[in-house]
Amino acid sequence: MYEYNAEYVRVIDGDTVVFNIDLGFGTWIHNESVRFAYINAPESRTRDLVEKEKGLAAKAFVQEQINTLIEDGGKFTLNTYKYSGKFGRFIAEVNLHYTDGVIVNLNNLLLQEGHAVTVKY
Repeated sequence: MYEYNAEYVRVIDGDTVVFNIDLGFGTWIHNESVRFAYINAPESRTRDLVEKEKGLAAKAFVQEQINTLIEDGGKFTLNTYKYSGKFGRFIAEVNLHYTDGVIVNLNNLLLQEGHAVTVKY
C-alpha cells in the first residue's frame, strides 16, 4: 500500500473520483480516475431508474463531502492498493484530512451512510 497526496478534479460517480496525484519529487499524475477500494456504489449512468436515483444520491453525497473538505481548507490522501486493468483506474481508499486534525475515510463513510456496499477483490 502507498499513500499519496492528491488534488480533487471532479466526481464521476459514487465510487469514482478524478484526482491529480502527487507521486513525490515534483512528479504528478493528472486527471487520474480513482476507484474507491472495497466498496461499490449504485450506478448513476444506467437505464434502471431505481438504481440511477440511488447512484445520483451517492454521487451527490461524495460531492458534498468533498465540497465540505475544500471549504475547510483540508487535504486529500489516497491509500492505493492496486491498479485495475478493467477500466484503467487506481484502486484506493480516499481520506479527507480536515484542518482540525480529523481524518475521515470516505470509503467507510459511504458504507456507513448506506450509499455503498462492501465488495471483495
